[in-house]
Amino acid sequence: MPDVLSIAELMMQLAPRLKQLVSQPQQARRLLHGRGGTYAGWQHLNIDYYAGVVMLTWFAATDAEQAVLQAVLDTAESIPDSHIINGVASQYRYIKPATTQVLWGEVPQRLAVCEGELQFWVDMRRQNSGLFLDMAPGRQWLLKHAQHKRVLNTFAFTCSLSVAAVAGGASRVVNIDMNGGVLKRGRENHMLNGQQSAAVDYLPYQVLKSIGKLARKGPFDLIIVDPPTFQAGSFEFDKDYGRLLRRLPRLIGGQATLLLCCNSPGVSLDKFQALINEHLPSARFMQRLSHSKDFVEQAEAPLKALVYDYQADLVCAQG
Repeated sequence: MPDVLSIAELMMQLAPRLKQLVSQPQQARRLLHGRGGTYAGWQHLNIDYYAGVVMLTWFAATDAEQAVLQAVLDTAESIPDSHIINGVASQYRYIKPATTQVLWGEVPQRLAVCEGELQFWVDMRRQNSGLFLDMAPGRQWLLKHAQHKRVLNTFAFTCSLSVAAVAGGASRVVNIDMNGGVLKRGRENHMLNGQQSAAVDYLPYQVLKSIGKLARKGPFDLIIVDPPTFQAGSFEFDKDYGRLLRRLPRLIGGQATLLLCCNSPGVSLDKFQALINEHLPSARFMQRLSHSKDFVEQAEAPLKALVYDYQADLVCAQG
């Protein structure tokens, strides 16, 4: 592998992905996952596509920004019948707080995008758009496994997993997140998918302080635990993930499926599974969801999305 891929070589990787979008211009997807370490010299750059908007996300300062912008525009122009790019923006993650700048064309504050047949609102000016693209396999899994399930979606954020669960036939979904603002966006995501009459609750509470309230909403057949690694004043992975696992049995009747997630390069798969085994020993590992084909990683993928089966009658005393 060369020390650094040229911009031309980088665009050779980008071109076929852009071409695929010609027939699906409303889709959202990662076009280039530089953070995965598979593009030599470009670990500081991700490129995403959101229904006509290309977002360049920079994790380090660079002199190549304008050259990359022009190369992206030229590459799109070279694709026959391609009119898929309406605007290009850069987000600078190495600046705290992160800032976003429009480089070319029109970049709306908010727009609706598709992932398959599902639709989501995304915000082009926030550090997190509201849709984590690497969790697409989780949404695809819920489409297939949520039918007739009573679902608890902890750390629901903008409720993308809840939308997928309802689309997959869930009988009820309870979303909980300490940020009432993102839950409002979650309600809008459900409405965008015509799910406004679905049995969906939105609870603006901290999960660990609300187990009693959640137990009264249950029991649940499917529980999703997909927290941030660190959320100030609410959740720290090393301290709190095990505590939450120990409390899950209170939310389950006889049997439940658990989708347990961790998205941190600092937590290996072995460490994550050991944590689950320690704090929820009666849970039986079923599978690890495959990572998205758009998120190729040179090392182990940071996102671990694991499916467990939990049988209440196998439980001894829980701490």
